[in-house]
This record gives sequence, C-alpha cells and structure tokens, in this order.
Amino acid sequence: MVGNCLTFPSLLLQAPVSVWDEEEDGATFTVTSRQYRPVDPLAPRPPPRSSRRLRAGTLEALVRHLLDARTSGTDVTFTAAFLATHRAFTSTPALLGLMADRLEALESHPTDELERTKGVAISVLSTWLASHPEDFGSEVKGQIDRLESFLLRTGYAAGEGVGGGSADLICNLRSRVDPQTPELPKPLALPGDPPADPTDVLVFLADHLAEQLTLLDAELFLNLVPSQCLGGLWGHRDRPGHSHLCPSVRATVIQFNKVAGAVVSSVLGATSTGEGPGEATIRPLRPPQRARLLEKWIRVAEECRLLRNFSSVYAVVSALQSSPIHRLRAAWGEAARDSLRVFSSLCQIFSEEDNYSQSRELLLQEVKLQPSLEPNSKKSPRSGSRGGGVVPYLGTFLKDLVMLDAASKDELENGYINFDKRRKEFAVLSELRQLQNKCRGYDLRPDPDIQRWLQGLRPLTEAQSHQVSCEVEPSSSSDPPAPRVLRPTLVISQWTEVLGSVGGPTPLVSWDWPNVGAEEVPATPAPLLTRLAQHMKWPSVSSLDSTLESTPALQSPADPSHLSPPASSPRPSRGHRRSASCGSPLSGGAEGASRGAGYGGGGPGPGTSDCRIIRVQMELGEDGSVYKSILVTSQDKAPSVISRVLKKNNRDSAVASEYELVQLLPGERGQKLGRQTDSGGEADHPPLG
Repeated sequence: MVGNCLTFPSLLLQAPVSVWDEEEDGATFTVTSRQYRPVDPLAPRPPPRSSRRLRAGTLEALVRHLLDARTSGTDVTFTAAFLATHRAFTSTPALLGLMADRLEALESHPTDELERTKGVAISVLSTWLASHPEDFGSEVKGQIDRLESFLLRTGYAAGEGVGGGSADLICNLRSRVDPQTPELPKPLALPGDPPADPTDVLVFLADHLAEQLTLLDAELFLNLVPSQCLGGLWGHRDRPGHSHLCPSVRATVIQFNKVAGAVVSSVLGATSTGEGPGEATIRPLRPPQRARLLEKWIRVAEECRLLRNFSSVYAVVSALQSSPIHRLRAAWGEAARDSLRVFSSLCQIFSEEDNYSQSRELLLQEVKLQPSLEPNSKKSPRSGSRGGGVVPYLGTFLKDLVMLDAASKDELENGYINFDKRRKEFAVLSELRQLQNKCRGYDLRPDPDIQRWLQGLRPLTEAQSHQVSCEVEPSSSSDPPAPRVLRPTLVISQWTEVLGSVGGPTPLVSWDWPNVGAEEVPATPAPLLTRLAQHMKWPSVSSLDSTLESTPALQSPADPSHLSPPASSPRPSRGHRRSASCGSPLSGGAEGASRGAGYGGGGPGPGTSDCRIIRVQMELGEDGSVYKSILVTSQDKAPSVISRVLKKNNRDSAVASEYELVQLLPGERGQKLGRQTDSGGEADHPPLG
C-alpha cells in the first residue's frame, strides 16, 4: 500500500470515506472505501464497500487491466475510455500486438484463466470494432492474422463474443483491413464554371439557405471521429509530417471557413481572383444594399439557431463581427433595428464569459429536449419537414481538449501513463458521441441550386477582405480624429485559469476524489502569466481554426458607440470591459482541483497552475477595436505576447516595439506590464508570473 490514507466525512452518507493508492505490477490504483451506517443504531454495521480504479500504469499494465475479467465490474469506464483515447499514447497496431502477447503468454496457464481472458479479448475487440471502426486499417493486417492464428490454435473459433462467434469477428475485422477509398460526392459546380456571385444570397429564402447549411454541417458532424479531436492529436496537427492527421476535424474546419467566407464576400460584394491582396473583383454597392446583405445573413443565422445548428450560427456571427465587416459603419447604420436586436442576441449566445457558458447551457437544454436516435435507427425523426437534430459548434470541444492536454501531463514522474487524464478527455468525447446521436434527428433534403451556389463561391483571403473593406468604405476624413495616445496599447481585459475553465463555470476536479465540499476560494485577480506557450496553436474569423484564438469583440452594431473609435484612454469602455476576476473561481477549492490533477497525474503538470487564457483588446483607430484570446504560461514575456497579438490581427510583428501591454485590474485600473524595446529586448515590465 502506497501513500497516506485520507479520511473525511461524506456529506451524503454521514459516514467516513477513505481513499488511498495501491501499487500493483506496474500500475497505480486508487481505492475508495465507503463505510455505510445503518439507520438503526442497534443494527450490525455492514462491511465497507470499496471501488478500485486504475489511474496510471505502463502500457503493458493497461493492456493487462483491459483484458482482466474483473475490470468490467470494478472499473466500469476503463474499457470505453481506453479504446476512445488510446491513439494519444500508442498506436492501434502496437495495442493489438500487446493484446496478442498477453493471450499467447497465458497459453501455459490454467485453462480457466485462459478461457476467461480469451472471452474478454473477444468482447473488447467486438466493442472496439463497433465503436471505432476507423481504427482498423491496412496497417493492422499482421496483428489480425496473429490473433486469428491464436484463436484457431486454442480452439476458440466458435466461441461467443459480444458480436457473435470469433470467426465472425475476424471476418468483420478483415473487411475493415482492406484499404477503402471513400466515395466523394460529385461536385455540382465544375472547375471551369465561372465563380458564383456572392450577392446572390439575396435570391434564396433565409430558411432554405439555413436548411442547406445544416444539411452539410450535420453530415460532417455525423462523420466526425471524436478521437481525432484529442488535444494530443489536433493540437499537434501543424507539425511536420502530421498533415494527414484528423481528416474529419479538418473537414469541419473547412466547412466553417466556407460559411464565414461566404458572409464576408457577399457583404463586401467581392470575389477572389487570385492569392494577392489586390486580386479581387468588387461589385459596386451602396450602403443600403450592403445593409440588406447584413440583414439577410442575420436572418440566416436566426434560422440556423431555430434548427439548432450552432456551427453555422457561429460561422455567420463571427464573420459579421470580423474587422472587415464590423468597420462598415455606413452599412450598419442602414440596417433595420429589428435585425440588429436579433444580431445582438445571437452574439450573446457565443459570449466568451465563463468559457462560453451561455452556449454550453443552451446546447445542454437543446439536447435534453431532443430524443436520441440510434445509429441504425429507421425511425422518422419527427412529424415535420425539418426534423429535430442538433449540430454543436465543434470549436468549444476542441478548445476543451487542447486545454486538457496542455494542463495535464501525459506521464507521471515514474514514466507511468497518466490514465486519469484520459478519463477526463473521454468525458468530453462522450459528449460528442451523445450529440452525434441527437444529430441524426434531422430530416432535410438537398437543394441543388443552393448547393451549387455554395460550391461556386470563391471567398476572399484575410488580406483581400481587409483591403476591399477599406476600398468600399474608406475612413472618413470628416470624422474628428481620435485623440492620440502616447503609445499604441494592448489591454488585457480577462484571464481564465485553464483547467478550471474547461466545461464552463464548473471546475474540473479529480475523478478519484469524492466531492467533500471544500470551502470556496474567494475570487481574486490572477497574476498575469507572461510567456506564450509557443508549442500551442489554437484552432483560426476566417476559420474555425483561428476562431478559438481570434474571437472578435462581441459587440452589437445596434449601439452606435460600438462603431466609433474608443476614447483617448487606452482602457476599454464599460460596454467592452470584461470581468477582471480570474474567470470563474474554482469552487470546491482551487486547491482541490489542482490537488486532484496532481493526485491523478503524479503532481500538477506544467500547465495545471501556470496556464491562463488571456483576452487582449487592440484598438484599430477609427475601425473600433477587436479582441484576441491566447494561451500564456508563467514563462512568457510581454514582448512575445505583443508580437503574437499583432500577428493575429494581421499586423506586422516588426512594429511590436511601438506597443505596450496593459493589464486591466478591477475598477478599470490599468497596470502597465511592459513593452518591447526597439532593439527587440524587454523593458518596463516586472516579473508577472
């Protein structure tokens, strides 16, 4: 037995609960013992009830636990979590090889033990194939041959597994092993066709266009492989040699970008003809005409909201909030007040407050209202023309998983795989699986005209969008110039503790520690952490990929002040200021969350307490201001944060020496943090970690 036994009262049972660690053959288990007390004080006390969960171990020990017949009864989530997350710490061929090693090693053991383990192996393989068929490609052929040979040699070919006999299982596995080329849909718009006119969005009814966007989004979400969203995979997708990773997630990103690009191109009335900033054709439009385009996309977003398609809602909203569209003061001034009110309410859904808590709660409500459909269900989703599915904004889940990956170590100090981390990731993946079942409720039909128009669009690049926006509505020389501040300033208006922010306002605590109701920690401003984690690239409003890191200001153009340059003070106005407290305080004790991660992961990882997500406001003069959210650690310096923010705002990082960084404290007091000197060095900032 390892570690100290901890005993504390249970709030629910009014009985002691003990938690301790046990070390066993390359694995660490967490044991929880509960002593129940009978209501009648004279009755005999029943024996304590104990549960045992693996929290860390070597890969070989994890495979032994996977094939242990006792696991399904004592550690009920282990098998599902292991199969869903194994690609983060091993490969499918390696895992199958270790399973074959374990089975072959038992050939000399008693027959009963061998038969039990073979039965578990058949059950695991059947569950694995049913839940994650994408894992079985041509690279596992050798391991499938080896498993088949073992089963035939030990006379288990007719054995019964979850999905039937092992012979049927091997046959099903082999049907997956052969390389399969997916059938690509035939393009409705041929390569030689002229580009579609982005302003033709006015031709289509808003509800019809929303249905077609939902049809495309739902198909992509149903084809999503949840394990490809893991932070250890998606977070490293841009590394050399990783371009083939996460294809189902990349497909969703591409679709999100297309929708956002369609909004920007249509409002600007421009079509890209090349990659250069000036390679775009612009259709002359008056401000009232652009206002009609703004109103159209707001109605489309509203219809997507009614369809519970949060992906396209956010794609449209983020595009309308982007700098090239947000700065079109004349066009927004011509928009109808009703449309602006709708737009303001849609913006609130995706507010960054408490890690998108509003959109999370709304999504949860929609999930509860909609019945789930099984993957092979033939039942009609609903008596109606559109059905009742749900498509979430995938970026929220990607962000959670990347933060989890950054905040917890993959391995303990002794080299054991930190499986507690995988359980937390599995909880997020399970939410995605549940939402995929809800997504099957749609009953939509394709519209060739709208699909052809969407495919024929040639969206602008970020540089083209900015240039076209300035051409169609130049900064007015008649406007009074904004008072010039001494130095351009970047203002940090919000910071959030990483691990505690995942999942919204509810803190993440260790799964192995009972909730003992520790005292709440009062909300206090977190210290700014001043070096950006260079290895992290958050998923970019030209793309879902950058939306996670580059969320524009959630401002409503219904308020004219939001379209005007800020006052001379470098601080954001009260209409823009966000809470200066540390996101959502970790109730249940921030120490408890940190301790849980450490207890379950061999001590807090470098990101558990050192990572913060900061929200930085950058003034754009007469074009207003925008916000960017980035991850920093205690090792970062202000100059690197300034350079990253400039890069995210399409500004030359070479002018970083002209900027300074200011932290917004409670009461809108600004604390100067530092700047970059002309020589590229650091100046004027104290240690902030």
